[in-house]
Amino acid sequence: MKNTSQAWNLWDRVCADERAGFLSEPEAIEPEFRRLSALGSPSPKGWVDAYLLAFASATGLKLVTFDRGLRSRGAEVQVL
Repeated sequence: MKNTSQAWNLWDRVCADERAGFLSEPEAIEPEFRRLSALGSPSPKGWVDAYLLAFASATGLKLVTFDRGLRSRGAEVQVL
């Protein structure tokens, strides 16, 4: 993306695609998020990864990513 206008245009296309949907944060996310975010050293990437993994776990969904580093973090991860 070269600018925020392009980013918003992409976001609008994703939201208009019937294959995409929005899920509210599950109520049961906090215990799993706490467990996964207990990394020992503060890391913005680690914190976000823990949140995404906890969200997937709490909803029974798979996290689809290009991040190979997440492969070993849980069964709910599908690396492309």
